[in-house]
Amino acid sequence: MDHGARRDDARVSPTLHSALGALGAVVDSDVRDVCVDGNGVVWVRRSAGFDDSGIRLEPREARRIGVGLVELTGGRVDDAKPTGDSALAGNIRAHVVLPPISRGSALISLRFPRLVPLRESDFTVENNALWDSLGGHSILVAGATGSGKTTVTEMLLARVPPNERVVVIEDIPELSVRHPHAVSMTTRPPNAEGAGTVSMSELVREALRMSPDRIVVGEVRGEEIIDLLLALTSGHRGLSTIHARSLDEVPDRLIALGMMAGVDPTTIARLVAVAFSHVVLCERNDDGHRLRLGRFRRTGDDVVVEW
Repeated sequence: MDHGARRDDARVSPTLHSALGALGAVVDSDVRDVCVDGNGVVWVRRSAGFDDSGIRLEPREARRIGVGLVELTGGRVDDAKPTGDSALAGNIRAHVVLPPISRGSALISLRFPRLVPLRESDFTVENNALWDSLGGHSILVAGATGSGKTTVTEMLLARVPPNERVVVIEDIPELSVRHPHAVSMTTRPPNAEGAGTVSMSELVREALRMSPDRIVVGEVRGEEIIDLLLALTSGHRGLSTIHARSLDEVPDRLIALGMMAGVDPTTIARLVAVAFSHVVLCERNDDGHRLRLGRFRRTGDDVVVEW
């Protein structure tokens, strides 16, 4: 594919292509990740693993590109605030770390959405009867990076009745929510003075004041798990994702996140068993994408997933 064809990638506008600088030369319709390491090496992932693109960025050029990508959406990254995130056009995620936090060059991580989104027909479902009955439940979608968690979450959201009010909370906007009564909120990092933070936990608490029928958290990865569990055990239905490699790993992951927030494992297990009824595991292998479904069940002071 030549340079001109890459510019026609539907995910990359001319403005973004200009901001990408030398990185634009490796962006094509198959790219999922582009990363720059501390030596200025540009790595590209199109399928299972990363490949060396052969491109090397000088430290000054890597910094210029990284800062420009964050500033493109009104963000800030500089010596006073050496890390930054950005949600670029087409739901492209950018993360930048500047020296001296990074060793050597500026670190740049770009994640591109699939040019052709996954569809429900792309997933093999182990239990179709259970899958078809999930609409009225609170569900946790689990899986590794690139397994299809975002797509499955969107598929489940599409089943929410149009007369329900949906409140979506994310760190970086990724979900394409096609629902007539959905509102979205995103977190905000602190400014250079350390003020102005709006956390995921705070947004979950705000959501409770917004008359939600369903609270959607893009991904739980910290102490917000407790706020979400408390919200879902108070009568609201929910939908969220979590990183986990197997169904058996999900309870341990939830308990670990809760313990990081200072809550004991027994309390977390009790909350999980009431808050979420089902878990959907997204798996990706050489044969494609598969969904495995399970149910949370409390056993004594623990919670397990039956499947």
